[in-house]
Amino acid sequence: MDLLLKGRGAITSARPLWLLRLCGAAMGFAIYLLADLLGAREVSGFSPFPLLAVCLMAAMYIAPSRFGSVLWPTLGLLVTTVCVVSFTPIVRAPAQHFVRADNSEQPVNAVVVLSGGINGEGLLSLSMMNRLTSGMAEARRRNVRTIALSIIDDGSSNTRVTSEADQRALLAELAPDLTVMFVRDVYSTHDEALQFVALGRTHAWQRVALVTSPLHTRRSCRTFELAGLPVVCVPARAREYSLVRLGGMFARLHVFRDVLYETTATLVYSMRGWN
Repeated sequence: MDLLLKGRGAITSARPLWLLRLCGAAMGFAIYLLADLLGAREVSGFSPFPLLAVCLMAAMYIAPSRFGSVLWPTLGLLVTTVCVVSFTPIVRAPAQHFVRADNSEQPVNAVVVLSGGINGEGLLSLSMMNRLTSGMAEARRRNVRTIALSIIDDGSSNTRVTSEADQRALLAELAPDLTVMFVRDVYSTHDEALQFVALGRTHAWQRVALVTSPLHTRRSCRTFELAGLPVVCVPARAREYSLVRLGGMFARLHVFRDVLYETTATLVYSMRGWN
């Protein structure tokens, strides 16, 4: 039977302290993996190592204390959430809330395509490719000659890498008939809105077709409108998953991460008066 020794507000068992901390570290690691699977890293904005370090250190510190009992419910809640999201379509309804598709044939002066991610070589991510190809298709459908893009600058590496070369190469190959315009130095949707509004004033744009990922449409279009540029909101064709037939655990987890991110971002934008 364990001898419980009370002292300094904590309860310590006769088990070795190093064993308790080791068990805490294991649980902290599991909590990190499950939280990351649900999108905690994207929402927090932390890189993987600092977030993992925080989880490990916190779990190791509280495991021997009376608060160590919270690790099990936390782990259980995360496991339950992952299972419910992965094996049921519960995430479809909240996802649809963030999708805005304007079935409007009002004339537009340009098609604006919002940015996404790039890899270490400056090549567009899949979501950014989806936006770009959908923007090209929308420009052709509307018989619009101008497409406007954001240039992404990857400041995480010592060598400056941008998306411009890949964007120009893709447009030259797939849509050489379009006139391309760029905005630079953007790090958020709000930055893009301000830059494109300024570009629109320069070229006397009255309205633009705004193309972005489906779950990003409601927040981004509202941000552009509040910044002063009327838009027709156009969801890009998503190849990562289908909201119509939301099958497969990985697709559902991907949608859940997007829902969590957009929920958090919408709250932040509302607090700042951007949405």
